[in-house]
Amino acid sequence: MSGRTARISLFAVALLIGLLLVGQLRSQARPRELSTLSPSELSTLIDQLTARNQELSVGLANLNEQLRSYRQGESQGQSTLTLQREDLRRITAFAGLAPVEGQGIVVHVEGSLDAIAVNDLINELRNASAEAIAVNEVRVTARSVAVQGPRAIEIDGVEIGSAFTITAIGSPDGLLAALERPGGIIAQLEQFVAARIEVEQHTAVDATTLRVPATRLDLAPTVARPIE
Repeated sequence: MSGRTARISLFAVALLIGLLLVGQLRSQARPRELSTLSPSELSTLIDQLTARNQELSVGLANLNEQLRSYRQGESQGQSTLTLQREDLRRITAFAGLAPVEGQGIVVHVEGSLDAIAVNDLINELRNASAEAIAVNEVRVTARSVAVQGPRAIEIDGVEIGSAFTITAIGSPDGLLAALERPGGIIAQLEQFVAARIEVEQHTAVDATTLRVPATRLDLAPTVARPIE
């Protein structure tokens, strides 16, 4: 509930209290009229005033409870909004729409790798739970794939050349182990491709942070629509 509603409720409470005070002042301003009442009439008047005061007390308690609920709802709404913004920030970052930074590895590649070999390297990093990947300054997203262009290998329409680096953010030990395990992707490529592949770790202990840029592509779907 908004702060405007809470202020309106507070105004209503103040108005009720004001009316009660006015009624009391008016009753005090006519002492002679009360003195002319009989005992039974005074008893009836007292009962009526008591009942009215009880009604006002109950109404005031209800309004105070509503105000408490409004304030609590507003606080919870702000907390929910904060969490939703944080979730959106994470989703945006790891979908490739925003740059990210953290620890991980850098793979230096130089040689005659074809598009299939580049895709194999990227997929191996994905399978090893890399949270963000870039080839040179090209962010790798779910749509990205290496293809053979007219002159060189391309990713998302950008040439990467025969010497390039792959930056992967994630667990440095996990990513390194996935690439350098016996019979892994690097061992396989070194047997069949004339290329040099070196892996460099960047950990929190090294006090170095890797940065992966945002994609330059428009990732908005053109056919698919979200289900409401």
